[in-house]
Amino acid sequence: MNGRLYLVYTRKGANNDHIPRHRAPLFIAEVDPERLCVIRATEQIVVPERGARLGNFGITRVSDRESWVTVSEWMQTTWPDPWDCTVCEKYGADNRVYVAKLTAE
Repeated sequence: MNGRLYLVYTRKGANNDHIPRHRAPLFIAEVDPERLCVIRATEQIVVPERGARLGNFGITRVSDRESWVTVSEWMQTTWPDPWDCTVCEKYGADNRVYVAKLTAE
């Protein structure tokens, strides 16, 4: 956007150990084009963690100045009962669908 490269990603270390594979929240950060690494000082949460995974997200370029991040809460948990949605619900998840509209300054 606006001539800059951004990365949307998930990671450990965001108070998200209760999420399988640390798949929430979704972060966005600018990428240093020469070093090809995330500029951590630009990191922001683009979609919050509410107890469910957000790993299957998509990015849509709308224009040079606008992009969208789309994702839904995946209510599956871990064994012994991966279909027990109450585990996700206790953190606030409700199978929500997100569209985060990102615009350049």
